[in-house]
Order: sequence, then C-alpha cells, then structure tokens
Amino acid sequence: MAKDFSREYGTALYALAVEEKCADKVFEDFAGVNRIMESSPEFLRLLSNPRLGESERAGVIENVFGGKTEKILLNALKLLAEKRRCGCVPKCFEVYKRLYCEDNGILPVKAYAAVELSDAQKSRLVEKLEKKTGKRILLDTKTDPGYIGGIMLEYGGKRYDASVKGRLENLSRAIRSSE
Repeated sequence: MAKDFSREYGTALYALAVEEKCADKVFEDFAGVNRIMESSPEFLRLLSNPRLGESERAGVIENVFGGKTEKILLNALKLLAEKRRCGCVPKCFEVYKRLYCEDNGILPVKAYAAVELSDAQKSRLVEKLEKKTGKRILLDTKTDPGYIGGIMLEYGGKRYDASVKGRLENLSRAIRSSE
C-alpha cells in the first residue's frame, strides 16, 4: 500500500506560503483547484496515466492552472503530477485549510441541507455562528435531499443536527428503546 503524503505536502505548502507572504492567495487558489479536482475524476485519471511522462503531466498542470494560480501552488501541483499523486490534492487542501484557519482565527463549518441555501440564509447563518463562537466563519454548504428539511452543521469536531432526517432518526431510536 502506498504511503499517503497529503499531510507532508499540505504542511510544506502552507509553510512556504506563509514564508512568501501569500497564504491568503494560495488558500483562495487552492480552494478553486480542489473544486476542479474533486469534480473532475477524468482529469485525475489523465494525470495518473502511466503513458504520460513526468514532463507531460507537469505540462497539463501548467496548461490548466498556469497564470491562474499563485506560482508556489502551481509548482506544488506540478510536483504532485510528476509523481502521479494528484489524487491526494483534496487531502492536501484539507491540511492546508486546517492550518490556514487555525492561524487566522477562522472556524470552518459544514452545513448540510435538503436544498441550496440562499445567500441571505447563508449570511444569517454565518452571522449567528460568528456571534456564538466569537470566530470568523468559513461556511461550506452541501445539499442532500435526504435531509428532507432543516439543517445539519459540523464544526469544532461536533455535529448539530436540526434536520428533519435527524429528528426522524431520533424519534425512531426513542420508539425502539421504549419497546
């Protein structure tokens, strides 16, 4: 089984970005790169193709992200492509994001809802969470029709479930335990 180098790459990239005073820009760019990588499995397959040489894989990265991302991020992506490790980009981003948020007093929050939250709903949610936690909030929303209604939040290692799905599951557990 191959070793996962995500933590090492994410940590090294963050340290370099801080040293170069471009951690904010790299974070922004890396979030965009991560969205592309997660939503394009065919792109990842291309970058893992053994028929492509190291320089060809690095060239693909240059063609797609060159001039659109901070140079140190571009170089890190090229290095990952050369070593056929682009599959670890999402985990590298999570490491980078965790370090960035810790250093900048930001609390990442994942919100799951049955339907897409409106901009007004997102703003109200962020405002309430900032008031409650005393930190800046980085909101990541996901839609899942399985939640039926309401919302489920994950932050600070905890889950707060106010979804219809969660309420139904709680009710089901209560009924089973009373039998």
